[in-house]
Amino acid sequence: MSDASTAAAVFDHAGVSVSDLERSRAFYADVLGFTTVEDAFEFKEKNLRGLVLVNATGTRVELFCREGSKPSGPHHPIESTSVQGWFQFAMRVPDIRHTYDSVVAAGATPIFEPRTAPDGVSLVAFVGDPDGNLVEFLQRAT
Repeated sequence: MSDASTAAAVFDHAGVSVSDLERSRAFYADVLGFTTVEDAFEFKEKNLRGLVLVNATGTRVELFCREGSKPSGPHHPIESTSVQGWFQFAMRVPDIRHTYDSVVAAGATPIFEPRTAPDGVSLVAFVGDPDGNLVEFLQRAT
């Protein structure tokens, strides 16, 4: 049973491990709209660098780049469930077709075109970032 502190919690950010921090910063800024750098950090002893990026709504994504890291794979909405752990993050959008077409034209890897979500009324689509990490777009039924 949760207490009041977690029952009222608001999701703050998602963390993504990437192979090239500069390439991923450009993708998350130019393609997905995370344009503000809130924080940049480095842990030299761990060969780890990172950035916290924020979009216009205040949603954050934290990019981690560690020398020698390996892809988690598989990078597919269904096949990713064959391994345990976080495998995607989702962004709710008002016009999923426009968003999907725009981000694919800007360089995102198309994974699933917009389609009806499992709830039978919302729409869902998936793209991959430069490392294949999954980004879900969700247009909820109103």
